[in-house]
Amino acid sequence: MLLTALKLKLAALVAVAGIDTAEMPGASKEFTDILTALKADQDKVQANPGAGPDVNKSFNDAVAKVRELAQKDDKDAVYALAHWGVLSGANINEVAALFRKAADKGQILAKSELAQVLMQAGAQNPDAVKEAIKLIKEAEAADNKVSRRMLAQLHLQGVTEGEKGLVVVEKSPAKAKELLEKGEKAGDGEATLGLAQIYSAGVEGIPQDQKKALEYLIEAGKQGSAVALSTYGARLLNGDPDTKESPKLVQKDVTAALKMFEEAAGKGLAAANRILGQIYENGVGPDGADVKQDVTKAFDYYTKAANGNDPQALFRLGNAFETGIIKDPKGKRDDKDNILIQPNPKSALDLYRLAAQNNLAEAFYNVGVYYETGTVVDKDPAKAFTFLMKASTAGIAQAMNRLAGLYANGTGVAQDVVAAAGWYQRAADMGFAPAQIALGILYEQGAGVRQSRMVAAGLYADAAQQGVALAMLRLANLYAVGVVPGTPELPRAWAYANQADEVAKKSGNKADMDVTANVIKQLEGKMKPEEIAEAKKIFEKLPKPQAGAAPAAPTVQDSAPTKAGDAKKKK
Repeated sequence: MLLTALKLKLAALVAVAGIDTAEMPGASKEFTDILTALKADQDKVQANPGAGPDVNKSFNDAVAKVRELAQKDDKDAVYALAHWGVLSGANINEVAALFRKAADKGQILAKSELAQVLMQAGAQNPDAVKEAIKLIKEAEAADNKVSRRMLAQLHLQGVTEGEKGLVVVEKSPAKAKELLEKGEKAGDGEATLGLAQIYSAGVEGIPQDQKKALEYLIEAGKQGSAVALSTYGARLLNGDPDTKESPKLVQKDVTAALKMFEEAAGKGLAAANRILGQIYENGVGPDGADVKQDVTKAFDYYTKAANGNDPQALFRLGNAFETGIIKDPKGKRDDKDNILIQPNPKSALDLYRLAAQNNLAEAFYNVGVYYETGTVVDKDPAKAFTFLMKASTAGIAQAMNRLAGLYANGTGVAQDVVAAAGWYQRAADMGFAPAQIALGILYEQGAGVRQSRMVAAGLYADAAQQGVALAMLRLANLYAVGVVPGTPELPRAWAYANQADEVAKKSGNKADMDVTANVIKQLEGKMKPEEIAEAKKIFEKLPKPQAGAAPAAPTVQDSAPTKAGDAKKKK
């Protein structure tokens, strides 16, 4: 079951910064020339990150030229401005106006993307949803593959309006299937993947059929779907589990998986090169029994994928230039013969920017952090806010946490502690420990939310379960004064302080150990012998932290993440 006949769309005239002129029939020469010049500059950057042209300047120059062309009513230029506006977090109303202008001139991609913007209004704006559905149907009729998949998804869910449930889009898995089959016949790998997912899960009127799902999955990979390719490849690398829910249709065959990815990469699929990079970077099997780790080979593949504009490969290369990469992970980092990539934050930022131009949410976050911290570039809180907002709306918990901090402190945006609490809540709901702690502090103080030590204790407990010592200390302090005001629980406070002390000792951080030891000493100075005995019993019964600490876990020395006093005054 190898992918021996990978079908790729014809090479685009220009594909750069999320714009592909192959999907723009009749694009003007002026517009194409601007993109060609931008691609040439970005190719130089990819070939030699940090040393080529200034990627940000090249992009801004291209935007300025496209803006001039848009003023001459070039529909593709108008669309490109709107598309890039979405990526940079521009005012959504201005973006929608540009999409609408391009759509009115017959730009099909603009119709599809305007529909996506309007659909975000959701139940709050039924008229916007209706307009979006109209645009989706028009774009689908004009053979736009993205709109076809969107319409299929709408038929899977159905769309109703009002209390009486007026049908706007009929819920019909059969119609969804018909649309996806139309896409499959046209060679749209993502539509074919949709069919695979329908048959894998089973929906109303379409019974589950894992064998048929696998056939569609393989075909989707042949048509260039990166998700399908990696999903099927992973099944070949590991073999299917033999369960009733998941019959063992794919046997483990590492050789076949590698051959499949190599064939796809050889036919120009950038994602296949990136997947090969991931395989060789990590190895497969215990101690590389199936595929030996080969970091040099891995980054050769990542580079090929990046040259094919694969955003995840660009991002991984950005990581590599940010931290540096050694050839042998077991060797010494300071051995010059073992260094594959030297740390170079300017090169990292260039690559992150390129990944962001291809709409990778993680890249928006990293670029935002560079502007927030002033790494390689001048500090620019407003730009940091824009990039972090884009990453946050795409669901990146770390971005939500940092965005909340900007709102809390009025950095790059007007101070708004209520908005800060909202973004902390979103990140906390995703299990991000730093946000759980920050939101807990707001609940303790009553900043942006109704004061509640009980809610704060629950948030700290969630973070403590992830092994975060600071959360344990916050609980200790909270119980020391009383979760219920006026009723301190010193034994429970001691138990959490001791748990924090254990975490600090495991980390080997002397400063953290000094803090936790001091808290324990202060508590014991207020406790009777029988209370200490009770505290030890409570400590033994405390839930043990889950394996693996939360990402970016704060230390016990971290200060409160918000200027809560100031925030309350300006609320």
